[in-house]
Amino acid sequence: MSIRISPPKVFPIATGAGRPAADAGGSLDSHRQTSFVLDGDLAAVLDGLNLEGGVAAASTGAKSRTQAMVAALGLWSRSWLCRLEALHAVQWGNYAAATPLVRSAADFQASMLYLLRTGAAEWQEWLDGGGIAIAPEHHATQFALHAFRAGEILAAHEVLGPLYRVATDLSLSHFGSTLLVAGNESGPDHVAMTFGDRDFHMGLAEIHLGWLTDLGIAQADALREFDAVFEIGDGHSLQGWRERAGALATTSRCRIEPVEVDGVRRYLVHNWRREPRSAPKRLLL
Repeated sequence: MSIRISPPKVFPIATGAGRPAADAGGSLDSHRQTSFVLDGDLAAVLDGLNLEGGVAAASTGAKSRTQAMVAALGLWSRSWLCRLEALHAVQWGNYAAATPLVRSAADFQASMLYLLRTGAAEWQEWLDGGGIAIAPEHHATQFALHAFRAGEILAAHEVLGPLYRVATDLSLSHFGSTLLVAGNESGPDHVAMTFGDRDFHMGLAEIHLGWLTDLGIAQADALREFDAVFEIGDGHSLQGWRERAGALATTSRCRIEPVEVDGVRRYLVHNWRREPRSAPKRLLL
C-alpha cells in the first residue's frame, strides 16, 4: 500500500535563550558572561541552525516530498531541537543538561546519514510492514517502535563518532564526569561538590559550544552530500557558514582530546578554566 506524504510543518527559526529571571540561581551571570565572552560562538551556532531551518522549509515542496526526505527530516528535526536546547542550557549555565542533548543530537544525525546513504530502505520496509497501522484490539493507531541505530556511521564518521563517544562518557554517571560538572574545584586532598550550580564556567561553555559547532558542520556536510534530496540552493551559504564556523576552533579553546594511558582510553582536557582571566590547566579523565 502506498502511503501519501502530507506537506511537512516546519518551524525553522532558532533564537537564543532569553534573559533568566533575577532569582534563577547562578544562571543570570552565566547568560551575561556567555553572551559577552562567547558571543561569536553563540552567533555561529544560531546562524547554522537558522540556515538548516531555511533548507528544511525549502525542502517541503511537492518536488522534494519523498519518503527518504521526510524520514530524514524527522531525525534531523530531533537533532536540530536537541542542539537548540543544548545551546539554551549553556546560556543558562546548565552544562549537565547540555551534555546528553549533544549526545542525542549526534545519534540522530548519524541515523539520518545512515538512512540517506542506504536510500531509506529500512524506512520503506518498516512502512510496507505495517509500521503505521490501526491496532483495533487497542482502539489505537500504531507506530511500531522499530529499533534503528547507526553504529556503522558512529564507528567511522570523523566528527560524529568521536563526539558521540566522549559526550556519552560525560553523560553517564561516571565519578570523573560527575566531578567535572558538579565538583570541578576538587583536588587530591579534598572534594568540593556542588548542587544545582549554574554559574558560568569558561571551560564547560567552550567545550559544549565547540561540540554544537562541530555538529552543525557535520550537518551542513550531510545536506551538501544529499543536495538531490534537499533544496539547498547553490550551497554557498552553507559552505560559507562552514568556513566561518571552522575558524572558531583554535588551540586556545578548552577542548577534550582522547588519549591512551597504560592501555586504557582516557580523555585529556586542555585549557580548563572557570573564568576567562584564570590560568588554564589540564585535567585527565
